[in-house]
Amino acid sequence: MKNNLGSISLIIAFSGLVLFELLVRMDFLVHPGWKIVIAGFEAATIGGFADWFAVSALFREIPIPIVRKHTNIIAKNREKLTEGIVDLVTNKWLSPEVISGKLSEINLVEKIVQFLKKPDNQKKSIEVVQKIVLILADDLDSPKLAANLKTIFTKQIGQLDLAATMGEWLEKSIKNGDHNQIWDLMIQAGSKAIENPETKEMLLDKLQFAATEYGDKSMLKKFTLFLAKTSGGIDLDVIADDLLAKAQDFIIEAQSNPEHPIRNKFDNWILDFAHKLATGDEESKKLVDNFINGFTENADSEKMIQKLLVNFKQTLTEQLENDETPLMQFVISKLNAILSDLEQNPETQANVNRWIKDTISNLITEFHGEIGNMVRDSLVKLDNKELVDQIEDKVGNDLQYIRLNGAVVGGLVGILIAVVKLALE
Repeated sequence: MKNNLGSISLIIAFSGLVLFELLVRMDFLVHPGWKIVIAGFEAATIGGFADWFAVSALFREIPIPIVRKHTNIIAKNREKLTEGIVDLVTNKWLSPEVISGKLSEINLVEKIVQFLKKPDNQKKSIEVVQKIVLILADDLDSPKLAANLKTIFTKQIGQLDLAATMGEWLEKSIKNGDHNQIWDLMIQAGSKAIENPETKEMLLDKLQFAATEYGDKSMLKKFTLFLAKTSGGIDLDVIADDLLAKAQDFIIEAQSNPEHPIRNKFDNWILDFAHKLATGDEESKKLVDNFINGFTENADSEKMIQKLLVNFKQTLTEQLENDETPLMQFVISKLNAILSDLEQNPETQANVNRWIKDTISNLITEFHGEIGNMVRDSLVKLDNKELVDQIEDKVGNDLQYIRLNGAVVGGLVGILIAVVKLALE
């Protein structure tokens, strides 16, 4: 009914004009006062038709000679209308001053914290971050990336005085005992290696080779060795077991005694080497430089970097699979810690708010023209019919009241004029 108010008002006005005009002409209504009623319906009809034309001329062409060129106003003036809307949006409604003023009224950090503290919102936000990281990590195993990283690594490492830095670090670590954990790892690895059956097989091969080499030196030695083997005087298998047992005892002794001579001797050698590095000893520095250059110039170093990237990508993908992995638990705990800190620290909130608002204001100032471009592009994509339909859909109902008001006001003015005329007769 609301969309048809204008048409209904025009039909009522015109029908009333026709009805009362016929009744007067047929002498059913003879009192002079009925002329006032007829004048009212006549003026209402004229007002209704005038406003129908005015409203319709905005949206479509009216096929009336001469005046038709002044109809379909929106479509014919769409370029001027577009620029007017762009100007209104960019310089009035969404001007930098308006946006900055609105931002100054909002505590953005508080809103963000409240949003992220809700479990569902936090979960969705983390899922978005997970997807972004996975997309970024998709090319981590690219050979091209490995080559670029090697180039960057080689360039950066060439600019660093690694020898002096390494020397200072080694000295500090040895003196503080930080290296004892490395010793423990080395000793554990050595102990496992001794217990490995392959170690005994390798040792037996070496002993057999040494015995054969010893026997090849002379016939007497070969004969003596033969007698020892056949009489049981020499049993290489027993010798291998004894050697491995002694080595295991030695390792256990070194593990349980931080002051073991072999550990002290190695520590002193490392300290001496570290001191030489820290003080710029050329020979020691050259040793480190040669090692680094050997790694960076080695053709296999690029393959090694790519393999590390492949493993890193696989690990990262596995860690991002769900929220229960150590990495995701760490991220979630850190996120909640940050949110809690922001919530309880007004000064931090103020600093972050200031940074966000300054950043947004700078971006708005720099890219403000893009708002107008977006509005313009959106309007350009619409053809004339789509543009007219969208505008009519938004304001068409209100324009019906213009037509209704035209009929009502016209009718009242017609009645007033008729009353005045009748009073003057």
